[in-house]
Amino acid sequence: MERPKLNIEQVELKLRQRIRHRAYKPGDKLPTELTLSAEFGVSRATVRTVLTRLANEGLIIRRQGAGTYVNQRVGEVNTLGGVLDYGRLIAESGYKPTIQPISMLQRPATAAEAARLNLAAGEPVLVLVRLFLADERPFILATNIIPQSLFTGEGDGLDGRLPLHTFLQNYCQQTIAYAIYEISPTVANDENTIRLLKCALGTQLLRFSTTFYNADDQPIVWGYSTYDDALVKLRFLQSWM
Repeated sequence: MERPKLNIEQVELKLRQRIRHRAYKPGDKLPTELTLSAEFGVSRATVRTVLTRLANEGLIIRRQGAGTYVNQRVGEVNTLGGVLDYGRLIAESGYKPTIQPISMLQRPATAAEAARLNLAAGEPVLVLVRLFLADERPFILATNIIPQSLFTGEGDGLDGRLPLHTFLQNYCQQTIAYAIYEISPTVANDENTIRLLKCALGTQLLRFSTTFYNADDQPIVWGYSTYDDALVKLRFLQSWM
Protein backbone atom coordinates (compact mmCIF):
# COMPACT_ATOMS: atom_id res chain seq x y z
CA MET A 1 0.00 0.00 0.00
CA GLU A 2 1.37 3.40 -0.95
CA ARG A 3 1.87 5.80 1.96
CA PRO A 4 0.05 9.13 1.78
CA LYS A 5 2.45 11.94 0.98
CA LEU A 6 3.22 14.24 3.90
CA ASN A 7 3.26 18.00 3.53
CA ILE A 8 5.75 20.47 4.97
CA GLU A 9 3.69 21.09 8.13
CA GLN A 10 3.37 17.36 8.87
CA VAL A 11 7.10 16.73 8.45
CA GLU A 12 7.85 19.73 10.64
CA LEU A 13 5.48 18.48 13.35
CA LYS A 14 7.10 15.02 13.35
CA LEU A 15 10.61 16.46 13.71
CA ARG A 16 9.47 18.84 16.45
CA GLN A 17 7.94 15.92 18.34
CA ARG A 18 11.16 13.93 18.08
CA ILE A 19 13.15 16.84 19.49
CA ARG A 20 10.57 17.59 22.17
CA HIS A 21 10.31 13.95 23.33
CA ARG A 22 14.08 13.46 23.14
CA ALA A 23 14.09 10.93 20.31
CA TYR A 24 16.72 13.38 19.07
CA LYS A 25 18.53 14.53 22.20
CA PRO A 26 20.42 17.82 22.64
CA GLY A 27 23.67 17.52 20.69
CA ASP A 28 22.49 14.58 18.57
CA LYS A 29 23.21 14.63 14.87
CA LEU A 30 20.05 14.44 12.75
CA PRO A 31 19.72 12.04 9.80
CA THR A 32 20.74 13.48 6.46
CA GLU A 33 18.29 15.28 4.20
CA LEU A 34 18.38 12.26 1.89
CA THR A 35 17.54 9.86 4.75
CA LEU A 36 14.68 12.04 6.03
CA SER A 37 13.40 12.51 2.49
CA ALA A 38 13.23 8.74 2.00
CA GLU A 39 11.66 8.12 5.42
CA PHE A 40 8.87 10.66 4.99
CA GLY A 41 8.38 10.13 1.27
CA VAL A 42 8.89 13.80 0.44
CA SER A 43 11.37 15.75 -1.66
CA ARG A 44 14.69 16.97 -0.30
CA ALA A 45 13.42 20.50 -0.91
CA THR A 46 10.61 19.86 1.57
CA VAL A 47 13.04 18.51 4.17
CA ARG A 48 15.37 21.44 3.57
CA THR A 49 12.52 23.92 4.12
CA VAL A 50 11.57 22.24 7.40
CA LEU A 51 15.17 22.20 8.65
CA THR A 52 15.55 25.86 7.77
CA ARG A 53 12.47 26.69 9.86
CA LEU A 54 13.79 24.75 12.84
CA ALA A 55 17.24 26.33 12.47
CA ASN A 56 15.76 29.82 12.32
CA GLU A 57 14.01 29.06 15.60
CA GLY A 58 17.22 27.85 17.22
CA LEU A 59 16.11 24.25 17.77
CA ILE A 60 18.78 22.84 15.48
CA ILE A 61 22.22 23.98 14.35
CA ARG A 62 23.37 23.44 10.75
CA ARG A 63 27.15 23.09 10.49
CA GLN A 64 28.69 23.48 7.07
CA GLY A 65 30.20 20.17 6.00
CA ALA A 66 29.41 18.49 9.34
CA GLY A 67 25.64 18.00 9.27
CA THR A 68 22.67 19.15 11.33
CA TYR A 69 22.54 18.85 15.12
CA VAL A 70 19.97 19.40 17.85
CA ASN A 71 20.93 22.56 19.70
CA GLN A 72 22.75 21.67 22.94
CA ARG A 73 20.67 24.34 24.67
CA VAL A 74 17.35 23.17 23.28
CA GLY A 75 16.07 22.72 26.84
CA GLU A 76 16.38 26.47 27.29
CA VAL A 77 14.37 27.24 24.16
CA ASN A 78 10.97 27.05 25.78
CA THR A 79 8.91 27.03 22.63
CA LEU A 80 6.48 24.80 20.85
CA GLY A 81 6.54 25.72 17.21
CA GLY A 82 7.58 29.22 18.19
CA VAL A 83 4.94 29.32 20.92
CA LEU A 84 5.86 29.74 24.57
CA ASP A 85 4.89 26.57 26.40
CA TYR A 86 4.40 27.32 30.11
CA GLY A 87 4.41 23.67 31.16
CA ARG A 88 7.66 23.03 29.37
CA LEU A 89 9.17 26.24 30.74
CA ILE A 90 8.45 24.99 34.26
CA ALA A 91 9.67 21.44 33.60
CA GLU A 92 12.90 22.52 31.89
CA SER A 93 13.61 24.79 34.86
CA GLY A 94 13.64 21.76 37.16
CA TYR A 95 10.13 21.97 38.61
CA LYS A 96 7.06 19.79 38.35
CA PRO A 97 4.39 21.58 36.27
CA THR A 98 0.72 21.49 37.23
CA ILE A 99 -2.23 23.20 35.58
CA GLN A 100 -5.06 24.10 37.96
CA PRO A 101 -8.35 25.13 36.28
CA ILE A 102 -9.89 28.16 37.98
CA SER A 103 -12.97 28.80 35.86
CA MET A 104 -14.48 28.03 32.47
CA LEU A 105 -17.50 29.94 31.23
CA GLN A 106 -19.26 30.98 28.05
CA ARG A 107 -20.26 34.60 27.50
CA PRO A 108 -20.48 37.21 24.72
CA ALA A 109 -17.15 38.58 23.52
CA THR A 110 -16.25 42.09 24.59
CA ALA A 111 -15.46 44.64 21.90
CA ALA A 112 -11.72 44.23 22.53
CA GLU A 113 -11.93 40.42 22.37
CA ALA A 114 -14.02 40.50 19.20
CA ALA A 115 -11.47 42.80 17.53
CA ARG A 116 -8.57 40.52 18.50
CA LEU A 117 -10.34 37.39 17.25
CA ASN A 118 -12.00 38.83 14.14
CA LEU A 119 -15.45 38.17 15.58
CA ALA A 120 -18.70 40.06 15.35
CA ALA A 121 -19.50 42.01 18.50
CA GLY A 122 -21.17 39.83 21.09
CA GLU A 123 -20.31 36.48 19.50
CA PRO A 124 -20.05 33.76 22.15
CA VAL A 125 -16.61 32.85 23.47
CA LEU A 126 -15.27 30.41 26.04
CA VAL A 127 -13.20 32.05 28.76
CA LEU A 128 -10.69 29.64 30.25
CA VAL A 129 -8.82 30.74 33.39
CA ARG A 130 -6.02 28.52 34.70
CA LEU A 131 -3.21 28.71 37.23
CA PHE A 132 0.17 27.20 36.35
CA LEU A 133 2.14 25.91 39.31
CA ALA A 134 5.80 24.93 39.68
CA ASP A 135 6.25 22.34 42.44
CA GLU A 136 2.80 23.41 43.69
CA ARG A 137 3.89 27.07 43.90
CA PRO A 138 1.71 29.53 41.91
CA PHE A 139 3.62 30.84 38.93
CA ILE A 140 1.43 32.04 36.04
CA LEU A 141 -2.21 33.11 35.99
CA ALA A 142 -3.50 32.65 32.42
CA THR A 143 -6.79 33.65 30.79
CA ASN A 144 -7.58 32.40 27.27
CA ILE A 145 -10.57 33.49 25.17
CA ILE A 146 -11.62 31.00 22.47
CA PRO A 147 -14.44 31.52 19.93
CA GLN A 148 -17.30 29.15 20.77
CA SER A 149 -17.75 28.49 17.04
CA LEU A 150 -14.45 26.57 16.97
CA PHE A 151 -15.68 23.82 19.28
CA THR A 152 -16.76 20.68 17.50
CA GLY A 153 -18.68 19.07 20.36
CA GLU A 154 -21.29 20.12 22.88
CA GLY A 155 -18.71 21.70 25.18
CA ASP A 156 -19.32 19.26 28.04
CA GLY A 157 -16.46 17.58 29.86
CA LEU A 158 -13.71 19.95 28.73
CA ASP A 159 -10.47 19.20 30.56
CA GLY A 160 -8.95 22.49 31.66
CA ARG A 161 -5.77 20.75 32.82
CA LEU A 162 -4.61 20.14 29.27
CA PRO A 163 -1.91 22.32 27.70
CA LEU A 164 -3.48 24.88 25.39
CA HIS A 165 -2.24 23.27 22.15
CA THR A 166 -3.67 19.89 23.24
CA PHE A 167 -6.93 21.48 24.39
CA LEU A 168 -7.39 23.09 20.96
CA GLN A 169 -6.53 19.90 19.08
CA ASN A 170 -8.87 17.76 21.18
CA TYR A 171 -11.92 20.02 21.28
CA CYS A 172 -11.57 22.35 18.27
CA GLN A 173 -9.46 20.37 15.77
CA GLN A 174 -7.25 23.44 15.59
CA THR A 175 -3.45 23.57 15.59
CA ILE A 176 -1.46 26.60 16.71
CA ALA A 177 0.92 27.69 13.96
CA TYR A 178 2.36 30.76 15.65
CA ALA A 179 1.66 33.40 18.25
CA ILE A 180 2.28 37.10 18.67
CA TYR A 181 3.20 38.30 22.15
CA GLU A 182 2.99 41.73 23.70
CA ILE A 183 5.00 41.87 26.92
CA SER A 184 4.59 44.67 29.44
CA PRO A 185 5.33 45.27 33.13
CA THR A 186 2.47 45.31 35.59
CA VAL A 187 1.87 45.09 39.33
CA ALA A 188 -0.33 42.93 41.52
CA ASN A 189 -3.17 45.33 42.24
CA ASP A 190 -6.33 43.23 42.22
CA GLU A 191 -7.62 40.76 44.76
CA ASN A 192 -7.85 37.81 42.35
CA THR A 193 -4.22 38.06 41.18
CA ILE A 194 -2.91 38.56 44.71
CA ARG A 195 -4.90 35.59 46.03
CA LEU A 196 -4.07 33.14 43.23
CA LEU A 197 -0.41 34.04 42.74
CA LYS A 198 0.03 34.44 46.51
CA CYS A 199 1.94 37.66 46.12
CA ALA A 200 1.85 40.96 47.95
CA LEU A 201 0.02 44.06 46.80
CA GLY A 202 2.28 46.01 44.44
CA THR A 203 4.49 43.03 43.49
CA GLN A 204 6.21 43.63 40.13
CA LEU A 205 4.92 41.18 37.51
CA LEU A 206 5.09 40.62 33.76
CA ARG A 207 2.00 40.53 31.59
CA PHE A 208 1.80 38.64 28.30
CA SER A 209 -0.97 39.54 25.88
CA THR A 210 -0.98 36.80 23.25
CA THR A 211 -2.84 36.10 20.04
CA PHE A 212 -2.56 32.53 18.71
CA TYR A 213 -3.03 31.83 14.99
CA ASN A 214 -3.60 28.71 12.89
CA ALA A 215 -1.87 27.92 9.60
CA ASP A 216 -4.51 29.95 7.72
CA ASP A 217 -3.46 33.08 9.65
CA GLN A 218 -6.77 33.07 11.50
CA PRO A 219 -6.72 34.09 15.19
CA ILE A 220 -8.04 31.17 17.24
CA VAL A 221 -7.23 32.27 20.79
CA TRP A 222 -6.53 35.56 22.47
CA GLY A 223 -5.42 35.74 26.04
CA TYR A 224 -3.31 37.32 28.71
CA SER A 225 -1.08 35.86 31.39
CA THR A 226 0.35 37.37 34.54
CA TYR A 227 3.78 35.99 35.27
CA ASP A 228 5.85 36.15 38.47
CA ASP A 229 9.51 35.73 37.52
CA ALA A 230 10.65 35.44 41.14
CA LEU A 231 10.41 31.65 40.78
CA VAL A 232 11.44 30.91 37.18
CA LYS A 233 13.29 33.26 34.85
CA LEU A 234 12.02 33.55 31.29
CA ARG A 235 14.68 32.94 28.64
CA PHE A 236 14.44 33.19 24.86
CA LEU A 237 16.87 32.04 22.20
CA GLN A 238 17.11 33.78 18.84
CA SER A 239 19.01 32.18 16.00
CA TRP A 240 20.96 34.30 13.51
CA MET A 241 21.71 31.36 11.21
